Amino acid sequence: MSMNFSHHFSPTPRLVAPGLSGFLLALGLMAAASGSALAQTTPPPAECNEFAESVNRNQVIMASFEAEIATFAENAAAASTLDEITAAAAQYVSAVDAVTGSLEELANELASLAFIDAQLQDYRDGYVDVLGGFNQALDTVNTAMLQVAIAETEADLIASLETVEIDSSTASDQIAVLATDESNLIDDVNGYCGVE
Repeated sequence: MSMNFSHHFSPTPRLVAPGLSGFLLALGLMAAASGSALAQTTPPPAECNEFAESVNRNQVIMASFEAEIATFAENAAAASTLDEITAAAAQYVSAVDAVTGSLEELANELASLAFIDAQLQDYRDGYVDVLGGFNQALDTVNTAMLQVAIAETEADLIASLETVEIDSSTASDQIAVLATDESNLIDDVNGYCGVE
C-alpha cells in the first residue's frame, strides 16, 4: 500500500537571523580598529572579535543544518511507504541531533569567554540564552519526529505525524521570536562594537 505523508513535514524555519551579514564584517573592522586609539567607553576590539567569531560559527552551523533539512524535505516529499517515511524521519532526527550538539557546544564555549567589558558580558549571556532557546525548540520537534522514525504501523505513523505537526507549529513560533531576539542582539552588539 502506498502512502504519502509528505504534507505533514513542514520545513523547519530558518534559524539564521537577517542581521548576521553585517556582523560578518566585524572581524575585519575590529581588527582595523585595534591599532587606533580608543576611548575608554569603547569595548576592547579583541572581545568584539571573539563575539563575532562565535556568531560567525553559528552561521556555518546553520548553513550546514539547512542543507541537511533540504535533503530531508526532498526525501520526505518522495516517501510513500512506511519504511521510506520512517527513514526520512530518522534522517531528520540525526540532522537535528547534530545541530543541537553543535549549538550546545557553541553556547558553552561562548559562555566560557571571560569578557572584561560588562556590556559584552550581557550580550554574551543573551546570545547563549538565544542558542539555548533554539535548542529547546528543535528538541521539541525532534522528540516528536523520533516517534515517526520508530513507527511500526500506519496507525502509529498517523498518530506521530499529528504530534509532529502540533509541535512544529509551536517550535516555529518559538524560533521566530528567538530569531528576532538574535537579530536585535546582533544589531546591539554591532552598534556597541562600532560595526555598521
